Amino acid sequence: MAPRHVPRGVAVKRVHDVDAATLTMDIPAQHAEASFEAFFEESCQRIVGIVAVATGDVAAAEDAVQDAYARALTRWGRVSRLDRPDLWVARVATRLAIDAWRRRRRETPLAAEMRAAVHDDIDRLWVRWGLEVLSPMQRMAVILRHVEGRPVGEVAAAASISPETVKTHLKRATRRLRHLLGESR
Repeated sequence: MAPRHVPRGVAVKRVHDVDAATLTMDIPAQHAEASFEAFFEESCQRIVGIVAVATGDVAAAEDAVQDAYARALTRWGRVSRLDRPDLWVARVATRLAIDAWRRRRRETPLAAEMRAAVHDDIDRLWVRWGLEVLSPMQRMAVILRHVEGRPVGEVAAAASISPETVKTHLKRATRRLRHLLGESR
């Protein structure tokens, strides 16, 4: 790959001096901001729902989605060109939520007898479906494939894994859920 050169007369900014408008140089600032706002309005609630079901924690999902949208805004010039920028945001948000969960788990070990109270529909679905027994990647694969109805290829793209790995996660998740729910095939 040939190195990129800055044309004469173009001021070079340091990374911390760059704002969102500069990062979307190929899209006029007003249009980039408007297109991001439209994207945000259209996809935010759905992505919060996906991440909430995948993680089991609505508050953590909202925080992770907010951080993911902030990252998307700073990279909007690149993210907006993706076929499915909503899947990029969902993947980033899910990973952020999982990372936060891992940090919390290391910081505060919970006693085995502690159970969370069921407060809303997401928690009831979580308990009813037994999603807590699945790994975060298995939950994400199950939610995107079976709840959202996405093809395996899109699930793989959202998780940045191969379609074969998605199929493995789905197979293992299905086996665990069948065992948990008492269904046999």
